[in-house]
Amino acid sequence: MIQVAKADCMKGKGFRYVPYVARPEISEQDMKTFDYAAAKAERSKYGFRIFSSFVYPDKSPDDEADPNVAIIVDLSPAQLGAYKRAGESCDTQAIRQVTGKNVKSYEDWATQASEMVHRLWKRELDGDPKLVELASAMADCLTGKGYRVTSTKPVAMSEWAAQMVQSELQGGRKTMTPNGEGPVFKPINISPDEARRYLDKEIKVALDDLECGKQFYPVIVPKSNEVEQRVNEEFGI
Repeated sequence: MIQVAKADCMKGKGFRYVPYVARPEISEQDMKTFDYAAAKAERSKYGFRIFSSFVYPDKSPDDEADPNVAIIVDLSPAQLGAYKRAGESCDTQAIRQVTGKNVKSYEDWATQASEMVHRLWKRELDGDPKLVELASAMADCLTGKGYRVTSTKPVAMSEWAAQMVQSELQGGRKTMTPNGEGPVFKPINISPDEARRYLDKEIKVALDDLECGKQFYPVIVPKSNEVEQRVNEEFGI
Protein backbone atom coordinates (compact mmCIF):
# COMPACT_ATOMS: atom_id res chain seq x y z
CA MET A 1 0.00 0.00 0.00
CA ILE A 2 1.42 3.35 -1.06
CA GLN A 3 0.36 5.21 2.08
CA VAL A 4 2.08 2.69 4.38
CA ALA A 5 5.26 2.85 2.29
CA LYS A 6 5.15 6.64 2.45
CA ALA A 7 4.77 6.57 6.23
CA ASP A 8 7.86 4.31 6.54
CA CYS A 9 9.81 6.63 4.25
CA MET A 10 8.79 9.72 6.23
CA LYS A 11 9.76 8.01 9.47
CA GLY A 12 13.20 7.33 8.01
CA LYS A 13 13.52 11.06 7.31
CA GLY A 14 12.53 11.95 10.86
CA PHE A 15 8.92 12.95 10.23
CA ARG A 16 5.61 11.54 11.43
CA TYR A 17 3.06 10.65 8.77
CA VAL A 18 -0.16 8.70 9.25
CA PRO A 19 -1.28 6.48 6.34
CA TYR A 20 -4.57 7.91 5.15
CA VAL A 21 -6.86 7.16 2.23
CA ALA A 22 -9.94 9.30 1.72
CA ARG A 23 -13.21 7.45 1.46
CA PRO A 24 -14.35 6.94 -2.15
CA GLU A 25 -16.97 9.45 -3.28
CA ILE A 26 -19.21 6.67 -4.62
CA SER A 27 -19.86 3.16 -3.39
CA GLU A 28 -18.95 0.00 -5.27
CA GLN A 29 -22.64 -0.57 -6.03
CA ASP A 30 -23.06 2.98 -7.33
CA MET A 31 -20.14 2.43 -9.70
CA LYS A 32 -22.14 -0.31 -11.43
CA THR A 33 -25.32 1.72 -11.86
CA PHE A 34 -26.49 5.22 -12.79
CA ASP A 35 -29.10 6.90 -10.60
CA TYR A 36 -30.85 9.46 -12.81
CA ALA A 37 -32.82 11.03 -9.96
CA ALA A 38 -29.69 11.47 -7.83
CA ALA A 39 -27.78 12.90 -10.80
CA LYS A 40 -30.59 15.37 -11.48
CA ALA A 41 -30.67 16.52 -7.85
CA GLU A 42 -26.88 16.93 -7.85
CA ARG A 43 -26.81 18.89 -11.11
CA SER A 44 -29.78 21.05 -10.09
CA LYS A 45 -27.71 22.54 -7.28
CA TYR A 46 -24.07 22.14 -8.30
CA GLY A 47 -24.07 21.75 -12.09
CA PHE A 48 -20.74 20.08 -12.84
CA ARG A 49 -19.20 21.48 -9.61
CA ILE A 50 -17.13 24.03 -11.51
CA PHE A 51 -18.57 27.42 -10.52
CA SER A 52 -20.26 25.96 -7.43
CA SER A 53 -16.93 25.89 -5.56
CA PHE A 54 -16.99 29.71 -5.60
CA VAL A 55 -20.64 29.86 -4.50
CA TYR A 56 -20.37 27.18 -1.82
CA PRO A 57 -16.74 27.41 -0.62
CA ASP A 58 -17.18 24.76 2.03
CA LYS A 59 -14.26 22.95 3.57
CA SER A 60 -13.63 19.51 2.21
CA PRO A 61 -14.66 16.74 4.65
CA ASP A 62 -11.48 14.92 3.64
CA ASP A 63 -9.37 17.83 4.93
CA GLU A 64 -11.06 17.55 8.32
CA ALA A 65 -10.67 13.76 8.44
CA ASP A 66 -7.01 13.61 7.37
CA PRO A 67 -4.94 13.17 10.59
CA ASN A 68 -1.88 14.67 8.89
CA VAL A 69 -3.51 18.11 8.85
CA ALA A 70 -3.17 18.20 12.65
CA ILE A 71 0.48 17.14 12.40
CA ILE A 72 1.56 20.03 10.18
CA VAL A 73 -0.64 22.79 11.58
CA ASP A 74 1.83 23.81 14.31
CA LEU A 75 5.01 23.52 12.23
CA SER A 76 7.13 26.62 11.67
CA PRO A 77 7.56 27.80 8.05
CA ALA A 78 11.01 26.19 7.92
CA GLN A 79 9.75 22.91 9.40
CA LEU A 80 6.76 22.90 7.07
CA GLY A 81 9.02 23.41 4.05
CA ALA A 82 11.21 20.49 5.11
CA TYR A 83 8.13 18.34 5.76
CA LYS A 84 6.68 19.07 2.32
CA ARG A 85 9.99 18.32 0.57
CA ALA A 86 10.25 15.02 2.44
CA GLY A 87 6.64 14.23 1.56
CA GLU A 88 7.22 14.85 -2.15
CA SER A 89 10.33 12.66 -2.13
CA CYS A 90 8.55 9.89 -0.21
CA ASP A 91 5.52 10.04 -2.52
CA THR A 92 7.76 9.21 -5.47
CA GLN A 93 9.68 6.51 -3.59
CA ALA A 94 6.52 4.84 -2.26
CA ILE A 95 4.77 4.84 -5.63
CA ARG A 96 7.78 3.27 -7.35
CA GLN A 97 8.15 0.71 -4.57
CA VAL A 98 4.52 -0.42 -4.54
CA THR A 99 3.52 -0.14 -8.21
CA GLY A 100 6.81 -0.45 -10.06
CA LYS A 101 5.81 2.60 -12.08
CA ASN A 102 8.58 4.90 -13.25
CA VAL A 103 7.28 8.24 -11.99
CA LYS A 104 9.06 11.52 -11.30
CA SER A 105 6.56 12.89 -8.79
CA TYR A 106 3.09 12.46 -7.33
CA GLU A 107 1.78 14.74 -10.08
CA ASP A 108 3.48 12.63 -12.75
CA TRP A 109 1.91 9.49 -11.26
CA ALA A 110 -1.56 11.05 -11.28
CA THR A 111 -1.06 12.31 -14.84
CA GLN A 112 0.05 8.90 -16.09
CA ALA A 113 -3.00 7.26 -14.51
CA SER A 114 -5.36 9.87 -15.96
CA GLU A 115 -3.85 9.53 -19.43
CA MET A 116 -4.21 5.74 -19.32
CA VAL A 117 -7.86 6.05 -18.28
CA HIS A 118 -8.57 8.31 -21.24
CA ARG A 119 -6.70 6.03 -23.67
CA LEU A 120 -8.75 3.04 -22.53
CA TRP A 121 -11.98 5.02 -22.57
CA LYS A 122 -11.42 6.04 -26.17
CA ARG A 123 -10.42 2.53 -27.20
CA GLU A 124 -13.16 0.63 -25.39
CA LEU A 125 -16.05 3.08 -25.14
CA ASP A 126 -15.72 4.85 -28.48
CA GLY A 127 -15.67 1.42 -30.11
CA ASP A 128 -18.82 0.17 -28.39
CA PRO A 129 -21.65 0.00 -31.02
CA LYS A 130 -24.42 0.52 -28.45
CA LEU A 131 -22.72 3.59 -27.01
CA VAL A 132 -22.07 4.98 -30.48
CA GLU A 133 -25.78 4.70 -31.24
CA LEU A 134 -26.83 6.31 -27.95
CA ALA A 135 -24.24 9.09 -28.26
CA SER A 136 -25.55 9.98 -31.72
CA ALA A 137 -29.12 10.22 -30.41
CA MET A 138 -27.92 12.40 -27.53
CA ALA A 139 -26.12 14.70 -29.97
CA ASP A 140 -29.31 15.09 -32.03
CA CYS A 141 -31.22 16.04 -28.89
CA LEU A 142 -28.62 18.65 -27.86
CA THR A 143 -28.51 20.09 -31.36
CA GLY A 144 -32.26 20.48 -31.17
CA LYS A 145 -31.79 22.52 -27.98
CA GLY A 146 -29.41 24.86 -29.77
CA TYR A 147 -26.08 23.42 -28.62
CA ARG A 148 -23.16 22.97 -31.00
CA VAL A 149 -21.84 19.41 -30.88
CA THR A 150 -18.42 18.98 -32.50
CA SER A 151 -18.04 15.22 -31.94
CA THR A 152 -20.57 12.45 -31.42
CA LYS A 153 -18.05 9.92 -30.09
CA PRO A 154 -19.19 8.49 -26.74
CA VAL A 155 -16.27 9.81 -24.67
CA ALA A 156 -16.55 13.27 -26.21
CA MET A 157 -20.30 13.30 -25.56
CA SER A 158 -19.77 12.43 -21.90
CA GLU A 159 -17.30 15.31 -21.45
CA TRP A 160 -18.39 18.11 -23.80
CA ALA A 161 -20.63 20.04 -21.41
CA ALA A 162 -18.27 20.08 -18.43
CA GLN A 163 -15.36 21.04 -20.70
CA MET A 164 -17.39 23.89 -22.18
CA VAL A 165 -18.17 25.28 -18.72
CA GLN A 166 -14.54 24.84 -17.63
CA SER A 167 -13.44 26.83 -20.70
CA GLU A 168 -15.85 29.58 -19.72
CA LEU A 169 -14.31 29.70 -16.24
CA GLN A 170 -10.82 30.04 -17.68
CA GLY A 171 -11.79 32.27 -20.60
CA GLY A 172 -10.42 35.78 -20.51
CA ARG A 173 -8.04 34.95 -17.69
CA LYS A 174 -4.98 34.28 -19.83
CA THR A 175 -1.91 36.44 -19.74
CA MET A 176 1.54 36.30 -21.33
CA THR A 177 4.65 35.22 -19.50
CA PRO A 178 7.21 38.02 -18.93
CA ASN A 179 9.37 36.78 -21.82
CA GLY A 180 6.33 36.53 -24.10
CA GLU A 181 6.79 32.81 -24.71
CA GLY A 182 3.19 31.82 -24.20
CA PRO A 183 -0.05 32.11 -22.26
CA VAL A 184 -0.45 31.09 -18.65
CA PHE A 185 -3.56 31.15 -16.48
CA LYS A 186 -3.78 33.63 -13.66
CA PRO A 187 -5.20 32.32 -10.39
CA ILE A 188 -8.96 32.48 -10.76
CA ASN A 189 -10.70 34.65 -8.20
CA ILE A 190 -14.34 35.58 -8.65
CA SER A 191 -16.92 36.71 -6.13
CA PRO A 192 -19.78 34.44 -5.04
CA ASP A 193 -22.27 36.82 -6.70
CA GLU A 194 -20.44 36.71 -10.03
CA ALA A 195 -20.01 32.94 -9.75
CA ARG A 196 -23.73 32.52 -9.04
CA ARG A 197 -24.60 34.04 -12.43
CA TYR A 198 -22.27 31.60 -14.15
CA LEU A 199 -23.50 28.71 -11.99
CA ASP A 200 -27.10 29.33 -13.05
CA LYS A 201 -26.01 28.94 -16.69
CA GLU A 202 -23.92 25.89 -15.78
CA ILE A 203 -26.89 24.23 -14.10
CA LYS A 204 -29.03 24.73 -17.21
CA VAL A 205 -26.36 23.16 -19.42
CA ALA A 206 -25.92 20.29 -16.95
CA LEU A 207 -29.64 19.54 -16.85
CA ASP A 208 -30.03 19.75 -20.64
CA ASP A 209 -27.06 17.42 -21.00
CA LEU A 210 -28.56 15.00 -18.50
CA GLU A 211 -31.99 15.04 -20.13
CA CYS A 212 -30.59 14.42 -23.60
CA GLY A 213 -28.35 11.70 -22.18
CA LYS A 214 -31.10 9.94 -20.25
CA GLN A 215 -30.50 6.71 -22.19
CA PHE A 216 -26.78 7.30 -22.73
CA TYR A 217 -25.51 7.82 -19.19
CA PRO A 218 -26.91 4.61 -17.63
CA VAL A 219 -24.83 2.68 -20.17
CA ILE A 220 -21.59 4.67 -20.29
CA VAL A 221 -21.18 5.48 -16.58
CA PRO A 222 -20.80 1.88 -15.32
CA LYS A 223 -18.49 1.04 -18.24
CA SER A 224 -16.31 4.11 -17.69
CA ASN A 225 -16.18 3.44 -13.93
CA GLU A 226 -15.04 -0.13 -14.59
CA VAL A 227 -12.17 1.12 -16.76
CA GLU A 228 -11.17 3.67 -14.14
CA GLN A 229 -11.21 1.03 -11.41
CA ARG A 230 -8.87 -1.19 -13.43
CA VAL A 231 -6.40 1.66 -13.85
CA ASN A 232 -6.67 2.59 -10.17
CA GLU A 233 -5.74 -0.94 -9.19
CA GLU A 234 -2.76 -0.91 -11.54
CA PHE A 235 -1.53 2.43 -10.20
CA GLY A 236 -2.29 1.67 -6.55
CA ILE A 237 -4.83 4.47 -6.24
